[in-house]
Amino acid sequence: MPAASAPLIIVNPIAGNGRAHHLAPRLSDWLVRERIEARLLETREPGHAERLAAAAADLGHDRVVAVGGDGTVQEVLNGLLAAGPGSNGDRPAFGIVPAGSGNDLARSLDLPVDPHAALEVALSDAAEPLDVGRARRADGTVRHFGAAGGTGFDAQVASVMAGHRHRWQRGRAGYFLSTLIELARYHNRRMRVRLATDSGAREIDGRFLFVAFANGRFYGGGMQICPDASTADGWLDICLAGDISRLEALKELPGIYAARHVNNRHVEIVRAREVRIEGDDGTRVHLDGEPLGRLPVDVDLLPGALRVATSRSAGSATVDG
Repeated sequence: MPAASAPLIIVNPIAGNGRAHHLAPRLSDWLVRERIEARLLETREPGHAERLAAAAADLGHDRVVAVGGDGTVQEVLNGLLAAGPGSNGDRPAFGIVPAGSGNDLARSLDLPVDPHAALEVALSDAAEPLDVGRARRADGTVRHFGAAGGTGFDAQVASVMAGHRHRWQRGRAGYFLSTLIELARYHNRRMRVRLATDSGAREIDGRFLFVAFANGRFYGGGMQICPDASTADGWLDICLAGDISRLEALKELPGIYAARHVNNRHVEIVRAREVRIEGDDGTRVHLDGEPLGRLPVDVDLLPGALRVATSRSAGSATVDG
């Protein structure tokens, strides 16, 4: 795949508590030094990145780079998929400069931490197929995601973090503290999970702390929710966290960053092509940390739906996990 010749770089200025906004002039200067002709635009409101990405192919861009976190990435990939192929029959390729609070898809793709290095990768000829998750709500709403989603406790935390946040809630420490606060008042929900696996249909009915569906290894700002998940294998990895008590969940939370939760007797990881989740009224759903309403939800995967610029070279300084 050739290197980008007409890239569109979309910067979400509020990503990472303003980090992306401060990165924009530095990235612009780097582009000038490297004599790369690119259009760099900052978004003005939620949904703006999605609209820009949707128009990219028609405006002649062969690469769209998201500068921000997983929410920005989600908007861009939704825009690219909504627009379909351009006049040449291809969608623009996709690149990421991680500048948000979570950066979970960037972690799963082993992208560089340094923004200049990440931009260099994002504009390079190195690319690979990217599976994209797809979620359907009962009202017919369809939303795509890159990293992971879930329902139950993790979606409750995502709802809180998506609202107005206090200063102490910022960063990984803030996310962890918010998680502890929500855990103290959360009650496990009854759910029915229907899976389409390689060995046939399977249905699980019970009480769950949460059910997560992952395209990549990471979610929640570096938690290895499904440590064997791959963004290019055509499978969703499903983490079924059963009727775990608050005390037991409290003990397990720190270990999720190192995937130690998979050893818990109430946790099961399965692979599926599709999953349908029904459950108690009011049970929330999230995609890439962005709220998606409530159950029921149907989730499947679009194998190789996009091509993402990445570098798997040994020894690269990648996004901290």
